[in-house]
Amino acid sequence: MCNTPPLRPYLWSIVLLFFFPFFSIAQISADGNSHEVISLRPVTSVLLAGQKDYSLEEIRNNPDLDFVPLTSLKENLGFSSDNYWLTFNLENNTESYKQYYLETARPITDVVNLFLIDEDSQVEKQISGDRIPFSKKTIQHRKSIFDIDLRPGQKLQAYIELKSDGEVVMLPMNLYQETSFFRLTYKEQVFYGFFYGILILASIIYLFFFFALKDKAFVYYALYVLFIAAMQFSLDGFFHQYFTPQGGWLSDRAVLLTAFVSLLFFGNYGDTFLNLKKNSPILHLINKLLGASIVLGVIILAVSQNFEYCYPLANAIGILVLAHMITSLVVMKAKRQKVDLFFIIGISFLILGFVVFILNNFNTIENSFITSNGAKFGIGFEIIFLSISMSNRIRDLRMENEQNQMLALQRAEDMNEIKSSFLSNISHELRTPLNLIMGVATSLQENKEEENLDEKCKMLLSSSKNLLGYIEDILDFTVIEKGDQELKEVPFDLKSTLQKILNLQEKKATSKGLEFNINLSDDLPSRIVGDKAKLAQILNHLLDNAIKFTSKGSVAIDIDCTKKNDRATIGFTIKDTGIGISAEKMSTIFESFTKKSFMDKREFSGLGLGLYIVKTYVDLQKGTVNFKNNQGKGTICELSLGFEIDEDKELSAKESDSVNSDIRSTAGNILYVEDNKMNQTVVKLLFKKNWKDANLTIANHGKEALEIMKEKSFDMILMDLQMPEMDGFETTTMIREGKARCNAQIPIIVVTADNTSNTRKKIFELGANDLVTKPVNGPLLFAKMNKNAYGQASAKVA
Repeated sequence: MCNTPPLRPYLWSIVLLFFFPFFSIAQISADGNSHEVISLRPVTSVLLAGQKDYSLEEIRNNPDLDFVPLTSLKENLGFSSDNYWLTFNLENNTESYKQYYLETARPITDVVNLFLIDEDSQVEKQISGDRIPFSKKTIQHRKSIFDIDLRPGQKLQAYIELKSDGEVVMLPMNLYQETSFFRLTYKEQVFYGFFYGILILASIIYLFFFFALKDKAFVYYALYVLFIAAMQFSLDGFFHQYFTPQGGWLSDRAVLLTAFVSLLFFGNYGDTFLNLKKNSPILHLINKLLGASIVLGVIILAVSQNFEYCYPLANAIGILVLAHMITSLVVMKAKRQKVDLFFIIGISFLILGFVVFILNNFNTIENSFITSNGAKFGIGFEIIFLSISMSNRIRDLRMENEQNQMLALQRAEDMNEIKSSFLSNISHELRTPLNLIMGVATSLQENKEEENLDEKCKMLLSSSKNLLGYIEDILDFTVIEKGDQELKEVPFDLKSTLQKILNLQEKKATSKGLEFNINLSDDLPSRIVGDKAKLAQILNHLLDNAIKFTSKGSVAIDIDCTKKNDRATIGFTIKDTGIGISAEKMSTIFESFTKKSFMDKREFSGLGLGLYIVKTYVDLQKGTVNFKNNQGKGTICELSLGFEIDEDKELSAKESDSVNSDIRSTAGNILYVEDNKMNQTVVKLLFKKNWKDANLTIANHGKEALEIMKEKSFDMILMDLQMPEMDGFETTTMIREGKARCNAQIPIIVVTADNTSNTRKKIFELGANDLVTKPVNGPLLFAKMNKNAYGQASAKVA
């Protein structure tokens, strides 16, 4: 018996030295000690039993069974789930005792039983295979090894029963002398120890690199190496010996499971290393599909009791993964993308080794030491060259990191300079309209009978609008920088919206002495679904810029439309005859206040945020915006935005009456909750002029409003948010929860300066009906009051 666990005897020095092609009995001669290995294939016959499960007695007593010489078959029988019986005779024609070890099949063969019958018909049974617990093997060895003892002159008849669950069946039938068997075993241990040690070390090292550099290529490669080592470990019988000595579900599926997982990580490694998502989206998609097929294979393997077809499936997927890798390398070279030379060499060795291994599994090439270990040789050389390639990747990542650090340092220095310039710029821009407002207001205060009062009021209004525009740009910029921007898509009338925008811009152009030409397509839909406010912001910024940078000539806008099903793509082309854009600035035109912009002479006013906001909002709507010079005669801006067409063009009768009704026709008690005295005065003046029949009551905060509602009933509430004592959020919550002495469903319109998306979400979640932002637009406020006076539970913000 042999209890020592040696490794599989495949060495370059092994040769077949001794065989007898003309005899049916293998004779052990006096010089037998000189032979390290004897092949029994020439004296062995095989019965291809198919799915029939014969017993030993049936084999011995049935002379009609068709045994054929084993030499008529290749050593590699390919993928098979059939049963096989082999038979041969042994004779010791020497005068000395002989002990041999017989290697019969691959380590992963399920059942391998040896029956030795002596001249007295006594039967000795030895068992092996990975379906039984390792401790029950007659010879506790990772391979299917049997112990054969021959007395001087003894003759033995041997039968071998072999069963497989679909893996590749090999029948080496090698007979080793005891001393040569142990000597070869020790050499194998060195070979396999070195091989697996290198793989495990490489896997650990690249896992460390992943945690240090956070590059997915390293973790994919580390896991691929780990599982490819596990697959070879299973093929060589070590997995059954050391990890699943009791056999069972995992032991049966270890080879296939590790093969599938290693293919998955190999595909992801190649995809990440070559950056196929960017360089070739089609190949990236194919890799995803291959990954899905691998996952499907694992599922089938896990749930199926009979998984014999999984062996050729795993090899077929392996061929596809290798073909995908070859195609990816070819495509990358064709696109002139840089691919590390050592990566190509490493992958080439791996592909060569696995092609030999897979072809050997499919029984298309002869079995030999090289072909059966092709994967090991390929993996070995692959580890060497891919390690060099990964070291190059580490170097590249380090250089990229150093460059990023230098850029970050430079950007930090630029930002300090930009910050100072920005503060200086914004101070100037805000002071300009404030100086005018304060100067005109002082003049009006000192001279109550001032002439040209109407003109001065217009100047105040114009400067106030400029100041408000700057503040809104800054608020939009902060929202964008925080990543809180979102679309508020609602149906709205497109033509009337465009007409308001264009009328305003036409006045600006006319006041500057410019022609303003408008060309609207007849195909424009009446109503669309989109963010009306952002569309207005985009167009106003683009037209403002065109007018600002044009001192003479004209500004023209062409609006066309392409319809497809229920979608409309609206194109805006804005042409001006202004100063144009230099090539240097064209590359940074959509950036927020860049260093270049602050170094320019102050020929034009503004914060430099307009086009940055435009680009952000266009991208948010998945549109496009581009600038180009108009052959030295100004600038052309091309804007394209897609919208859903609103098919429901007719308003209900109630909505139509609400929109068209006289804003002064609705009388009632209105409670205005506001702590700021100036805002109270503004709303009082609006009501006094436009809604004389309404009774307006003012509360300075939420707590006072709740007290007033105990004594008086109201038809509607105008609610500020930021107030002392009790703010608008808490007050609205108490009203909607029925904790106030009023109708819990009373219409509440929020009137606030806080126009952020979070605030909008919150107030509507609390139950507010609508929202109006400050400064208060009188007509808009009254329209929303009329709209909600009909008892609508909620309303979309226009």
